[in-house]
Amino acid sequence: MPDETVITGHDEIVKHAITAFDHLPIPPGVELALPPPSTTTLGLQYQEFVVGRSLSATVEIPAQYGNVMGLLQGGFLAAMFDDLMAPLSYLTAKNPTTTMDLTTHFMRPVFVGERLTLTATIRKPGRSAIYIAAEAHNGNGKLAATAISTLQVMQLPAP
Repeated sequence: MPDETVITGHDEIVKHAITAFDHLPIPPGVELALPPPSTTTLGLQYQEFVVGRSLSATVEIPAQYGNVMGLLQGGFLAAMFDDLMAPLSYLTAKNPTTTMDLTTHFMRPVFVGERLTLTATIRKPGRSAIYIAAEAHNGNGKLAATAISTLQVMQLPAP
């Protein structure tokens, strides 16, 4: 049965990740930056981490992610899903992972300035691959998009 520990708040989740990542094998020449530059660039703010189960974050959609109609360009939302699934997979596998596939389905438009809540959930953990599903809801709680991903667990030699 997975640990039911719940950690809330961006800073607390980052602190937990730093502690957990201290024990991960890191590829030679890589220096960890937590949160990673992609998370900072995308504007994700972690909200809740349920150990072994899920990770959620919020983001307010900035103007530079909009298309000509003032809607969120879908590639940014796909990147947000990928960026949320990565730390969940690392913390679950207790090893680095890499995305093998990511499928995103868009259900409704998301406007610049809207706030989204994204939640990634472990569907099946494994030693060689982890399967994760995610959802994005708008400020009214309406489902805006879903994603599924397979992440390969990388077996790196211990330092």
